Amino acid sequence: MSEKTLLAVPLTRSEPPLEEQVAAAVRAGAEIIELRVDCIRDDDAVEALLRQPHAVPFIATVRSTGAGGAWRGKEAERIVLLERLGRHGPGYVDVELAAWERSAELRERIGGVCGASDQGTDVAPGGRNTLILSHHDLNETPRELGETFDRLEASPAGVLKAVFTAKDALDSCRVLAELRRRRGVRRVIALAMGEAGLPTRVLARKFGAWLTFVALEHGRESAPGQPTVGELREIYGWDAIGRDTRVFGLIGWPVTHSLGPRLHNAVMAAEGIDGVYLPWPVRPTGEDLTAFLDYVAENKWLGLAGMSVTIPHKEHAARWLDQRGYPVGRLARQCGAVNTLVRTEDGGWRGENTDAPGALRALESVPELAGRALSGRTVDVLGAGGVAHAVVAALVERGCRVTVYNRSPERAHALAQRLRCQSKPWEQRAAGSADILINCTSVGMAPDIRLSPVSPDRLRRGMVVFDTIYNPAETQLLRAAGGRGCRVVSGIEMFVGQAAEQSALWHGRTVALETLRERLRGAL
Repeated sequence: MSEKTLLAVPLTRSEPPLEEQVAAAVRAGAEIIELRVDCIRDDDAVEALLRQPHAVPFIATVRSTGAGGAWRGKEAERIVLLERLGRHGPGYVDVELAAWERSAELRERIGGVCGASDQGTDVAPGGRNTLILSHHDLNETPRELGETFDRLEASPAGVLKAVFTAKDALDSCRVLAELRRRRGVRRVIALAMGEAGLPTRVLARKFGAWLTFVALEHGRESAPGQPTVGELREIYGWDAIGRDTRVFGLIGWPVTHSLGPRLHNAVMAAEGIDGVYLPWPVRPTGEDLTAFLDYVAENKWLGLAGMSVTIPHKEHAARWLDQRGYPVGRLARQCGAVNTLVRTEDGGWRGENTDAPGALRALESVPELAGRALSGRTVDVLGAGGVAHAVVAALVERGCRVTVYNRSPERAHALAQRLRCQSKPWEQRAAGSADILINCTSVGMAPDIRLSPVSPDRLRRGMVVFDTIYNPAETQLLRAAGGRGCRVVSGIEMFVGQAAEQSALWHGRTVALETLRERLRGAL
């Protein structure tokens, strides 16, 4: 059996003409086309398409509403339509497993146009279609997936398809585990829908899935969470992913705003590194992070070799490392926050903080602050989370006089005590008069880009205003600061600096900052 994982593009509309859509999908890289007849709603156009020879095979699907489709007609009419479409094979016919088990008429009619399971070819013998039996869970990823796959394996299908709904990254891991376990038994499709299911789509090739579904363009997805074929190939380097590809990624909640995948994947491609960097959404509590990291630590087959950590898990990651007896670097220990996890040679983990050096590099991009010029400067820091811990630790070490403002005064006070600086109530942030103002909150981050953590009246000519947010590159705070004659520092500078440190930790090589800037500019 071929180990190649196909790119499947679903067509869900009747316009533009189906022939044009097929041609566009093939140009984009599609290797198989799914005709979602329930969404297209033009049976004659579909049949006309199936009568013509094409460069790629088709999957005929008439999905019922109960399985997430758009078919609202009678079941008997659906069976007749599937049978009629199947007569134009050879190709593939997708039927829900539950409907197959329930309906003797469906088994008889669809069985008549589909051949028995044949593991050695892409299409069933005797000029008949290959049967795909599918299961869709629109609500969750159950804790036990084995029963579903066992039912599929007991069927006569040539392709087994199981799709679940991922609530977080751990759900994706469990779907990938079942894919890895079942591959080689028969051709298998195992995916998770939703934003958290993206790793199952990107890593389908690494773990031997028969295909992965990608949309032709945004707005034409057949299920939630489908990337476009362009995104899969250009951002995630689909064509280069193999069994030995190392996996990296970003842990946080949320993570969809991050440009990390665009940056790190572009760098690895340019440097010839066999790796892929993915978003791994982990729900916001420390317990959620512990469950995910424990799974990753135990299941080395995932190939996870390094991870970035963002809001709200930087302090959670530091605690997890301590609890599991893994080493934590000096800066990370000092600020109590970890933003980088590195797989060690013995299979364990090490925690580091690259936010601190990244913040210093960003500030020192202002000529007046280069070298030792930071010493003695007064700095107001907004926020008391993981980024703020790293920034404050770096500044205190450089001899700055730092004051922390945070909505939760207890967190601000705890940070100030830990790192030997001052704290004041959040309500007093407008009265500060420091040389440097640094925003370490998420206020102003996409999608809420119109917000600012302070009013323009707080800003004065000549002061340095640094926003650690990098998406958007120019936040509302920085726009106001520029208008007031401040010297502004974009979060891009910090992001690039910390990413360079992460690349060195993961790959053992240094990437030029200008190279990283160019990659990030291209993503914005």
